[in-house]
Formats: sequence, C-alpha cells, structure tokens
Amino acid sequence: MGDMMKKMMIAVILAACSVQAQQAGAQETGYAKSGARAELRVTYETPTVSSVVQNGDVYKIGSAIAFGGEVGYDAKVSKNVVVGPYANYEKSSVEACDGLGSCLTVKSNWAAGLHVGYAFGDRTQVYGKLGYASIRMRATSGTISATESSGGPQGAVGLEQTFGKNAYGRLEFGYGDNGAINGLNVQRRHAGVALGFRF
Repeated sequence: MGDMMKKMMIAVILAACSVQAQQAGAQETGYAKSGARAELRVTYETPTVSSVVQNGDVYKIGSAIAFGGEVGYDAKVSKNVVVGPYANYEKSSVEACDGLGSCLTVKSNWAAGLHVGYAFGDRTQVYGKLGYASIRMRATSGTISATESSGGPQGAVGLEQTFGKNAYGRLEFGYGDNGAINGLNVQRRHAGVALGFRF
C-alpha cells in the first residue's frame, strides 16, 4: 500500500510539473515577451535648424553616423502587446564648418519615453516610441566655443525580428523636435539598425 501511495504521489507531482510547464510555455506564445532588454544602435542622422522668425527656411547641419545604446523594460499587457519605458543615448559625428575656422558640431543625443510593441507570430513585432529627446551641440570660432542643449518631443516607428531565443534585430525611423537654441529651431531625423538581447 505504501509503494502504491508513493507511485500515485510521484504521478501527481509529475502531472503538476507538466501543467506548469505547459502554462509557462503558453505565456510565451505570440512573441510578445516581458522583461528587460538592452541593445546597441547604429543610426544615420540628419539634424537641421530652421529660423523662428522666417518659417520654412530649413538648413541641414549635416548627415552622419551616430553610435549608442538603448535599455528598456517591456510589460506584457496581452498576448501580443507589450508596453514599457525606454532610454537611449547616441554619440553623434555630425559637423559643419565654414572654412574660416567656425564649426557647428552635434555632440550627442539622448531620449526617454514609452515604447509599445505589437507582435505578429512568434518572431516579428512592430513598435512605436513616444518620448522626450535632447540634443547637445557645440559652436566654435577660433579659440571661442560654447555648448548648448535643447529638447522636445520625439517619436519613432520600427520593425523587430528575433534571432534564436533572446537576441533580436531592429530597423527604426524617427523624428524629433528639439526646441530652440539661440533663436533657431532644431530638428533631428534618424534611420538606423540595432542588435539587442532580452533578459
């Protein structure tokens, strides 16, 4: 009788473990996953300035590559939807000089806000971002230099594809209105790729 009880208890335990494993697996269906993530980013950016007084006069500072990273946390709110905060930082290489020793350099960009993703199947999701972004610029003329920062709303949309269990790649496009610096409105457009990992 004792052996029979032991066998029944083992069978019940194994059955419970099997159910828990199935439930855990079911929670991960539909790709949308909760948890922390981190990624490396490479972005092609185009910062521009426009006059506050003369509407429509837009001047491109330049276009160049920016390097950086992003961290975030996604909370699963349904089978296919995740929502969570994000923050990123990118080091810029945009510079415009007049040939007379005066240059305008974009030093860095950072952004933080809310990320929303919608999964299609187990490996693909589209996402959007809405947040606040700040751009840091330095003007130099001879031995004189000054650094200014300005910020404003930024939005982005993108496509994410997973590789393996936790790695993913992204393609992203975004636009930011970074407010005004010394009477000039500053905007930033970017298109880039990212390689990340979910924990």
